[in-house]
Amino acid sequence: MFVHIWRMRGRKRRAEDYEKFGRQVTLPALKKLDGCVDAHFIKVFEARKPEYLWLVFWRDHEALEAARSNPVWKEQIKKFEAGKFYKTIPLELVCESLASFASAGAEKPKKEKAGKAEKEEGGNKAFVGPTPEGE
Repeated sequence: MFVHIWRMRGRKRRAEDYEKFGRQVTLPALKKLDGCVDAHFIKVFEARKPEYLWLVFWRDHEALEAARSNPVWKEQIKKFEAGKFYKTIPLELVCESLASFASAGAEKPKKEKAGKAEKEEGGNKAFVGPTPEGE
């Protein structure tokens, strides 16, 4: 999974308009894009001036790249820029998710290494490898 993160410092006088725009325009537009798994529109609580984060989760990097060329995405960017909501150009990061609560139990089992394989002993299987204490 990939996460597209935007960090934006907004104009104080446009903060209310931007929050409405994010909820009513951007979130529905993202929902229409194939491969968009989830999106979170976040206001930084302790910021003295309006500051926002977008965390947009994508099935994979290819889905994100395809979305960037989608007319829905391009129209969304035009509307955002026309709204003059931001004080500085937003910081944009593309990150790969390595793990999450949801994926913690869904990990593939690791293949056993030589020397740590199960070994037959008197009809019972015994694990050969480090003890829980690391010995």
